[in-house]
Amino acid sequence: MPTFDDYHHRLSGPADYGPPEPDEDGPLGPADLLEPADFDAFLRLSAELTGFDEDELRDTGMAHEHHRTLLAHRVRDEHALVHLWYVGAWPDEPPSSPRAPDRGLLWRTFHGTAPGT
Repeated sequence: MPTFDDYHHRLSGPADYGPPEPDEDGPLGPADLLEPADFDAFLRLSAELTGFDEDELRDTGMAHEHHRTLLAHRVRDEHALVHLWYVGAWPDEPPSSPRAPDRGLLWRTFHGTAPGT
């Protein structure tokens, strides 16, 4: 299973977000060519980083909004992306919408609901 650090080079890089350079592990494969503008690739990466499958991420109702949030940030940070999915906000920013904190993966992890919902 890929590790968290395996995706660092996919989310960080030059502002044009082109494909990363091959590294010492060998030539690039299709999974290395993450284009953040590609919603399906965003969901696949998010599923691998969060531990939830793509359908579960879609079921939060926040997939498209979180994708837009990622695209709004020049820095591609996998830690911030996981934080966004679990908490409903990019680190050090307010939630992306009023419903985002209630739909965060944090509550699904505990099989609970957010207070007041």
